[in-house]
Amino acid sequence: MDLSRRLEDYPLVILDLETTGLNAVLGDAICEIGALKVKDRKVIDKFHSLVNPQRSMPPEAYQVHKISEADLKQAPSFEQVAAELVNFLNGCVLCAYNVEFDLGFIDQSLKKINQKPLAVAAVDILIMARDVLTLPRYNLEAVARSLGIDCGVNLHRALDDALIAYQVFTKLIDSLKSKNIESLEDYISLYSCNNQFYRAKEDVKIEALKTAIDKNLRLEIKYFSSHKDIRSEQIVPLRIFEEGRFYYLLYQGQAEAARRLRLRKLLDIQPV
Repeated sequence: MDLSRRLEDYPLVILDLETTGLNAVLGDAICEIGALKVKDRKVIDKFHSLVNPQRSMPPEAYQVHKISEADLKQAPSFEQVAAELVNFLNGCVLCAYNVEFDLGFIDQSLKKINQKPLAVAAVDILIMARDVLTLPRYNLEAVARSLGIDCGVNLHRALDDALIAYQVFTKLIDSLKSKNIESLEDYISLYSCNNQFYRAKEDVKIEALKTAIDKNLRLEIKYFSSHKDIRSEQIVPLRIFEEGRFYYLLYQGQAEAARRLRLRKLLDIQPV
């Protein structure tokens, strides 16, 4: 994929899953998949299937999505729908509300049937919402209602939630466009999850910074600031370090004190 192109130049798949619980590694499983394929802001294809999780449905999960064991008795297993789903995603940018959750379940399900994890460009609509909006809560319903989107009565069903997430997504895209955030590269840097596609891009960024640090080079950087706008600054990079789940750059800028920047927020690096 040409990362310099606009995000919306690519077909987008807005995905939502319903599951038996919150932890794929500990045995929870997918019970419904809903996805919309969008190009030029038009839905051009849909994917929907109930999925037999091959385990019982916990009462607390049923209370959320109202999908019963009886509903799933004749549903295909994940293995039976996996090839069609992977083909549906092929060549697209995957977008989801808390995309790391959805990808985690899909990748764990693929692993169980001896298939490779998805190597897709992924964008998290939830992280976008947190950057654009100031709200007390950021669940899908709260964000949608704050944007004037009708949530209807079928929340927590995969295809309906995918449609709501897409409507949220388009409004957030328009807001970010006013901040000159349009390229796929910027979206992957700011709003992706820690998957193979994202790490490959970040590794290139880290190597460029390490080279600059070793050679004591000055850089012109472009970054998304804490004020939620794009800024440029000439800096001297000092070191890269990891804290929690994130990498940071410690640098000397125009101010006297050294500052740090989460690497995810760093959008462009050019030698001075």
